[in-house]
Amino acid sequence: MPPYNINPENNFTPNELSKRSMPKFGKILFIIIFTTIGVIALSFGIVYLMKYLNEQTTNPKQTAQPTKQFKKINLQPTLDRWLSSQVSKKNSSILIYDLNNQEIIARNNDFSQNNSLGLENLFLAYQIYTKIDQGAIKKEKLITVDTEQISIDNCLSKILQENHSGCATSLVSEIGENSFKQFLKDQSYTNTNFTSHLTNTADLLSLSKRLSTHPDFSEQLWQEFKTKLTTQNNNKNPLLTGFSKLTVYGLYGAQTNDTTNANLSYPLFNNLYFLETKQEDPKDRQTFVLIFLASDIDAASLIDLAKAIESIILE
Repeated sequence: MPPYNINPENNFTPNELSKRSMPKFGKILFIIIFTTIGVIALSFGIVYLMKYLNEQTTNPKQTAQPTKQFKKINLQPTLDRWLSSQVSKKNSSILIYDLNNQEIIARNNDFSQNNSLGLENLFLAYQIYTKIDQGAIKKEKLITVDTEQISIDNCLSKILQENHSGCATSLVSEIGENSFKQFLKDQSYTNTNFTSHLTNTADLLSLSKRLSTHPDFSEQLWQEFKTKLTTQNNNKNPLLTGFSKLTVYGLYGAQTNDTTNANLSYPLFNNLYFLETKQEDPKDRQTFVLIFLASDIDAASLIDLAKAIESIILE
């Protein structure tokens, strides 16, 4: 029996041994691909590193601007003291909101609905300005109001400053009653009924916040809107008489017992006003929304309330 060969490789020729020692083709392909990817990645890394270093050199790091901090104000004690002097605080639905700090700072009786005499026109004016911005309506267009021809722009002034019912009716017709109702629905003003003259503090606050940012029309149109909300004669509204150091703009509607009566009282007295401090830089101004829906209230007490609110805001 021939001896067992414990080293079979000795039986192969040099050419066969060479073939057996070569790596497989798949391994070679893997090495080539991996090396290529590595080179490409390294190249991109170097390019981005150079770009980053260049940006750091040409654009020095900017310091983040601190957010403007506005002082916190609590007007609830002020409102409560005033309400304690009234015959019945149940007659007043009041809300005061700090736009800068985004919080309610005083409130009383958030009724589900109130008479909206004079204030519902704010919803209509907002929709008209939106249409103007869209180009669907021209401010200069003349519309028929009763027997007169009045421009849309002039009618906007009349509904905001005089609560002009004829202009309000004509403006609703201009945009379409269904379109206006859809606008109220789309914006979730569910407690506002223009035809029945009803609204509440929640809907009015929501509209006020939207007005302050006016996402639906330009800054230029907002300034025009704001000018129409700036009262020319504060003596007509006793609440405004009490504000002397704040910028005030908004609108109101009222029914009086007798304009010649020294003890003037209001069966209905509705107000929505923006109260703004008067710093030179607009960024430093603090703005509040005062929503005041009341019935059976006397003029003298309204002046006292305004003075008290202004005093706390400015102290």
